Amino acid sequence: MNPNAPVNWYVQGPSLILAALGYLLIARLALDLTFGARGNNLAFRVLRGLTDPIVGAVGAITPRVVPRALVTGCAVLWILAARIALVQVAAAMTMRRMMG
Repeated sequence: MNPNAPVNWYVQGPSLILAALGYLLIARLALDLTFGARGNNLAFRVLRGLTDPIVGAVGAITPRVVPRALVTGCAVLWILAARIALVQVAAAMTMRRMMG
């Protein structure tokens, strides 16, 4: 069975969304560490607008002593962990389907 077949659309869709969020968060982390608060042009504001909900949610469970740029790093780790968990669940579902 081909794991990339359209049969697994319910896994591929969320995986692509998590990948896009991961890449956006990595870009934000690089820009935050490079420019800090000085980066305030349109591209930075759009990137922050797209990633602020995720960084805010992770910031709610992260201790307040952690700097904002490192909260973005924690958000990257959470997104990657969610993507790994999604792949593991998909593999388990495929194995169960193959076993009968």
